[in-house]
Amino acid sequence: MSDSGRHARPPTRVLLARYQDIAVVRFEGPGNMQVAPALQALLEDVRAAGTQAVYVDLARCTGMDSTFMGLLVGQAQAFAGIGGRLAVVSPSELCVRLLRQLGVDQVVAVIAEATTPEVAFVEVPARIAVPAERRAALIRQAHQALIALSEENRARFSAFLEALDADLRRRGER
Repeated sequence: MSDSGRHARPPTRVLLARYQDIAVVRFEGPGNMQVAPALQALLEDVRAAGTQAVYVDLARCTGMDSTFMGLLVGQAQAFAGIGGRLAVVSPSELCVRLLRQLGVDQVVAVIAEATTPEVAFVEVPARIAVPAERRAALIRQAHQALIALSEENRARFSAFLEALDADLRRRGER
């Protein structure tokens, strides 16, 4: 078995359930920059359809990166802007620790234990193809949302954003 085969993780699964004007999005596996475009598209679609509340179930989420967490912040703010709500429910201990570390829990409601109504979940794409510019814009926007939360996050992510911007400028000059 190759080195990469030993360390390969199963892909993230994203499941969606709707109940009245509520959507529940369940993550199984890592929440990261690879799945962020699909999550953003999904949340924009449910918001456009009139959904007032979204609960992101992280009970089976095996970890999150900063892009994923910054996206949660931005989407929570977008739902609040229409009088709605985005909350994280049933997060694993690791997820709670990560959300607190970056201060995401100050903006995104975290409900330790939640009971989901008896609804049918359907699997939705965890990854979608997006142009490189759109992916970079999402990553940039997610990190700007995190930087706005605290000076600690500004110190953590400013260099990353500067490098991302420099890379985008280089690509634009080609």
